[in-house]
Amino acid sequence: MTWGDTMNNLWRATVSHNVGWGVLILLCSLVAAGCAQPVAKIDTTSFGPSQDQMAIADYYRDQAMVLKEKAGAIAESAVRYEHLFGPESDWVSGARQLSRYYAVAAQDLERRAEALADAARTGRQQRR
Repeated sequence: MTWGDTMNNLWRATVSHNVGWGVLILLCSLVAAGCAQPVAKIDTTSFGPSQDQMAIADYYRDQAMVLKEKAGAIAESAVRYEHLFGPESDWVSGARQLSRYYAVAAQDLERRAEALADAARTGRQQRR
């Protein structure tokens, strides 16, 4: 056996090993894609009976809670900024404005959630 034969055998073994891993990864990817459930899309702006209104209302309530938490955290930051930079600082006014924005957005989402929950309750009563 010569040096060239050894290198050819080594190269073939390496290529076949890499091809084997590639085929295994491809097969696993195809199996995972085939087993995945299709995601049902929900129209969050619809009040129609074809949508799960309570699920949409819960989603809006969750998002409102996240925005309330952000508003609270940013309001706390505004207090810290006031101690650091003074009450007239742009940092303080910007943080307060952002906190108010998040609070108003949270209220808007809560109103949407209530409207959707009312639509879900009304829809259930009409079906009975």
